Amino acid sequence: MSPVSAGSGRRGRVRRGGPLAGTLAVMRVTGKGPMSQEGYPPIGALAPVGDGRSLALVGPDGGVEFLCPLRFDAPPVVFPLLDRARGGRLRAGPAGAGGRSCRMAYRPGSAVLELDWPTGQGRVRGLLGMMWPPPRAGQELLWLLEGVAGAVQVEVVVAPRPGFGRDTPAVAVDGCRAALTTASTRLTVTVSDLRCTVTDGGVRADAVLRPGQRLAVRVHLGPPGTTAALPSADISSVTDALATTDAAWRAWSGALSGNGWCSDQVCRSAITLKQLIYQPTGAVVAAATTSLPERLGGVRNWDYRYTWLRDAGFTLDALHKLGCRAEAVGYARWLCRTTAAHGLPLRVLYGIDGRTGLTEDEVPGLDGYRGSRPVRVGNAAEDQLQLDSYGELLDCLAICEVMGEDAMRGQWPHFARLIDFTASHWRLPDAGIWEVRSAPRHFVHSKALAWVALDRGCRLAGTLGLPGDRARWRAEARMLREQVLGCGMRGGHFVRSYGEDAVDASLLMLPLVGFVDGSDPRMLATIDAVRAQLTPPGAIRPGLLYRYPPPRAGAGTGDGLPGGEGAFTVCSFWLVETLILAGRAAEAADLYEGLVTLGGDLQLFAEQIDPATGEQLGNTPQAFTHIGLINAALRLTGATTADRRHRTAPPIGKSY
Repeated sequence: MSPVSAGSGRRGRVRRGGPLAGTLAVMRVTGKGPMSQEGYPPIGALAPVGDGRSLALVGPDGGVEFLCPLRFDAPPVVFPLLDRARGGRLRAGPAGAGGRSCRMAYRPGSAVLELDWPTGQGRVRGLLGMMWPPPRAGQELLWLLEGVAGAVQVEVVVAPRPGFGRDTPAVAVDGCRAALTTASTRLTVTVSDLRCTVTDGGVRADAVLRPGQRLAVRVHLGPPGTTAALPSADISSVTDALATTDAAWRAWSGALSGNGWCSDQVCRSAITLKQLIYQPTGAVVAAATTSLPERLGGVRNWDYRYTWLRDAGFTLDALHKLGCRAEAVGYARWLCRTTAAHGLPLRVLYGIDGRTGLTEDEVPGLDGYRGSRPVRVGNAAEDQLQLDSYGELLDCLAICEVMGEDAMRGQWPHFARLIDFTASHWRLPDAGIWEVRSAPRHFVHSKALAWVALDRGCRLAGTLGLPGDRARWRAEARMLREQVLGCGMRGGHFVRSYGEDAVDASLLMLPLVGFVDGSDPRMLATIDAVRAQLTPPGAIRPGLLYRYPPPRAGAGTGDGLPGGEGAFTVCSFWLVETLILAGRAAEAADLYEGLVTLGGDLQLFAEQIDPATGEQLGNTPQAFTHIGLINAALRLTGATTADRRHRTAPPIGKSY
């Protein structure tokens, strides 16, 4: 071992060589993610590393920008992504201005990050991951840094700000280990061969890395009463833990089916989706963050760390097609267990442990991402009426039958009540898939998904011999379809809601759920109308779409909120699928190839995209977007033909 000079004036030790040195030497270097003028990283430059409980978002300086300990919906322990001054720090890497720009890439088929810092002093590279499968108690972030050239000053800084900065940690240091404890969380930091020192509300360690010298860091997060013996952070133990994590991810991704056309993008989206599954219950969160804006400086900043029913059918379908049976079954059972426990009407969203009462509040005193306020926790959409949720759940039951999984069928009385509820309430206006905060409307997409609930219920009850009022369900489905055809069309195409001339990108889902054939002239006209009305002027890529008409000058969007937003990315992948069903596969393939480039070097997507610049907007990583990408890619390969029989319906007017 070679001694190195520590930045604080003391002497530290950083070891040379080791099992991962060869791996680091062939590291694939990808694009940088420069900070904005306000010091905030671009949303598209954030890289998640997770363990099935929560994930850490890593920024372009190699620091953790957002991390909720132990569960996705916990108050964050660090959150500089939402406030540079108050959000704390959690980082290991080169110090100073030279360490602000780190080239990041995922190891192939893995959620372990490779890091590379070229600085004015020299060069440092490293690995960063969250241990997976996680330890029995708590979760662990792991760093392994190595000097490549020159003599580079490096720092390890751990300054947690739990509870959005409301909790102040008690700090205790014992040589190379430090414990930072609050009422909700205990962080234990161990640095190989370096002494930790106390700073304002945290700890740090400093050293100089020269070629071949290495530094290991382990941060353990657990409840405040953690007393179990913690593993060391010596070079070999962290090397082994990272190697085990990397091998586990490669084994998981290597078992995916559908590895055909554009398999790199599909694999990355599948890994991202896996990281958004809360393993203890099987719930899939919409995104790992709260309050990242849909327009910079605006108020459309929502908490997405929960599970939405609107995503359910497409999520379950994607997991099934990828061969992720354990994840698909776990999610289906969570859906059944959670919705049955809370009865009717369905909530729009549920907590990852199935809880309700997700009151929407604003966190005072925070700047918000690049000045986008307020920062919110909870989501008031929970109590809206959203009719499409009923169709999504019944579609999940149909998918389970294709999967050969009877967990949901075993709860048929619950689903029969859902169908009865739909039959009694489909005539009501609702908030729609986009959860508008204006007056409810008769949204065509909502009506179509209510029809799906009735249609799937009739089919499943008839095929499986299950009890239910099929005559009533059949009659209500017929009347619903007739109403949509009479009130939900203008000029030969479907419209957003009854009485409107405008369209909505959710109409692209109608052939995907079997409400209308993809080649039906009415659907072809709808595709053209959606593209004509919702394509942003000057969009940098064909296929980008607003989800509904943008605001007129000086006016709102008609959704009860001020200001506008970006292009809604999943809608573009729906367009790809819909074009295939319309017989325009070559056009769909061209669109897909252009769209996936917007994921950048990390192949990651947030909720929205600025159509003029390609900058990612909204919460990230967004499950719905990655699910849309997976389904579009697999549709392009033709891999979904057999598995989507449950989504196929006769042409309009010939259902029954």
